[in-house]
Amino acid sequence: MNKIRLFKAGEIYPRYLNYFYKNEPGSVNLPYSEHISKIMADSFYWADFWKINLEKTGDFIVEETLPNNKLLQLQWAKEHRIKFSDENWFYDILDAQISEFKPDIFFTNEFQIKPEYKSTIRKKHPSIKLVIGWDGILRNDKDLFRGCDIVLSCVQDSVDYYLANGFRGLYFIFGFETEILNRIKISDPFYESTFVGSLYSWGHTQRLRLMAELTRKAPFKIWASSFAPDEKKKYLVEQLSRIRRGKFKDLADVARIRKVNQGKAFGLRMYQILADSKITINSHIDFAGNKAANIRLFEATGTGTCLLTDMKDNLKDFFDIDKEIVTYNSINECIDKVNYLLENDSERKAIAKAGQMRTLRDYNLEKRFSKFAEFLSGMI
Repeated sequence: MNKIRLFKAGEIYPRYLNYFYKNEPGSVNLPYSEHISKIMADSFYWADFWKINLEKTGDFIVEETLPNNKLLQLQWAKEHRIKFSDENWFYDILDAQISEFKPDIFFTNEFQIKPEYKSTIRKKHPSIKLVIGWDGILRNDKDLFRGCDIVLSCVQDSVDYYLANGFRGLYFIFGFETEILNRIKISDPFYESTFVGSLYSWGHTQRLRLMAELTRKAPFKIWASSFAPDEKKKYLVEQLSRIRRGKFKDLADVARIRKVNQGKAFGLRMYQILADSKITINSHIDFAGNKAANIRLFEATGTGTCLLTDMKDNLKDFFDIDKEIVTYNSINECIDKVNYLLENDSERKAIAKAGQMRTLRDYNLEKRFSKFAEFLSGMI
C-alpha cells in the first residue's frame, strides 16, 4: 500500500518570525532545508510535529511548509528555479511546492489562503483528494472554509457549526510533544508565578485585567509579546484605540504591564520559562465562552509547571481539578490561589507532577496523531 502524502501549509505568526530572525539572523543565509529545520527545531506552536508524528505511524509522508514566511519561500523558489511575480509570490511558490510534492491531502491553518484558492485547488492539483482546514478560534465562518472537505477545531461548538453547514467536522484537541523535554533544561523552578503569551486589544479584555492585577498583588512575572518594550509604535496605536472606545481603565492596566513586561518569549524560550515556573497562569480568549480548549493547557502541564487556569465547564473532561490542575473563577480567586500554592509547596508540587503525568500519558502527540492517522486513512 502506498503511503498517504499530506501537504501542510502552516501559518506562522509575524511576531514570532521577527523574534526568530532577531535571535537567529544567520538563518537567512542557510539553504532552504537547513533554514526551515532551524525554525522547526525552535518548537513554536505546531512546528513540524505533524510530520514527526504522522510519519511515525508508517503510513504517511508529510511535507511541511510556511507559505507566509517570505524569506523562506523565496529561498525555496531560488533553489528550485521557480519564476514568480512580485504581486503573487505567495501563490506562485505555494503552487510550485504542491506540484512538486503531489499530495493526497492538503491541510492548512493559514487564514491568508483565500477561499477561492481552496475551492479550485483540486482543478489545479488533481492529486489532491481531501482538503482540510483548521478553526481554532471559533471563527465559525463557512465562507472562509469554502473548498474544504473537513474543518478541524479544538472546540466542539465549532465542530457542530461546520457539521451543520455541510462540512465534515472533527474535534481535534491540542496535545504536547514530548521531545520538547529533551530540548529544554529541567531543574527546580525559580519563578514564583508567570504568564507567557499575548495580550491584544481584541479578544483579551479579561486576560488583560487579570494580568495587571497579578503584577500588583502577587509574586508574578509576565512575558507579553504584545506589549514588548521594542514595540512602542504598536503600543501607542493600541492605547489610542482604547481611548477612542472609552476603555480608560485599560489604559492604566496596559501601562502597568508594559512597565514590568519581560519581553517576548516564543518557542523553546517559552517552554523553558514554563518549566522554570512554580505556577503558570492560563486565561482563555474572551469569546471562548464556557469551553476550555487552548494549547496552553498542554504546554504548561507537559513541562511540569502547576497550571492555574480559568474555570470552564469541560475542564473536568481533560484533568482532575485540584489534583492535576487548579482553577479560578475570578481575578481575586486567582490571586488568592497563587499565594496559597506558593505557601503550600508540597501540594503545589504534587499537582504539577500529576498534571504532567496525565498530559504525557493521555495527550502526547504521538498518541493523538496515531488516532488522527486512522481517521485520515479512512477518508482517502
